Amino acid sequence: MASDDSSPENPVEAAPGKDRSRDRTATERRILDAAQSILTGQGPAGFGVNAVARAAGVDKQLIYRYFGGLDGLLAALGVRLAEWWQDQLLDDAPAQPPGSYGDLIEMLALRLVRIMRREPLALQCLLWELTDGSGPVATLATARAKALGEWMARTRGDLRPPEGVDAPAVNALIISGISCFVLASRTSANVIGLATDQDATWTRVEAAVRALAQGAYGQGPIKTGFRPVGSDR
Repeated sequence: MASDDSSPENPVEAAPGKDRSRDRTATERRILDAAQSILTGQGPAGFGVNAVARAAGVDKQLIYRYFGGLDGLLAALGVRLAEWWQDQLLDDAPAQPPGSYGDLIEMLALRLVRIMRREPLALQCLLWELTDGSGPVATLATARAKALGEWMARTRGDLRPPEGVDAPAVNALIISGISCFVLASRTSANVIGLATDQDATWTRVEAAVRALAQGAYGQGPIKTGFRPVGSDR
């Protein structure tokens, strides 16, 4: 039998006269916090109604009551993560809009590099996206894709890619390349010859990202600003 919020065995107890709407909001937040912690910390194998209820310290019936079950909980978690990604992308936004489509993609790509480097949640989400295609992980991927789409819609204005450039494919390769490189840097101090524990490497990575974005969208030849040892040019 489903337990009531105010039942003695339920950890979420409503005192007489207490604002139950506020009580519910706090409980929903606690459940979502627990769900996010489990999914990003343990992965989909440890994710389920019972595990979330234990971590949140609530009766599992509250998950069914407030979210309609696991699918509803995942949907709510997806909304939360999409908002989190959006906040990260819009943090410290420039006063002026980008001047070209290449500038737009450069801006997005550089933000992703910096977010992934500094935010454990972003990196963990990406890790599970690459290693598992189950329902919980699909929620993470959908949330990130939604946030990126909303950022583009809000930031691009009237900017459009040049004729003849397959922008979705180019952008997908730039973003996935960034994702894989940053993930690899977390487990190895050297990724394909680049020492990821050195600040100079990340300066080079950002310069390369700029060059790729500008080169792909007709802003001139690709230049990284890096001259290999022994090069005369």
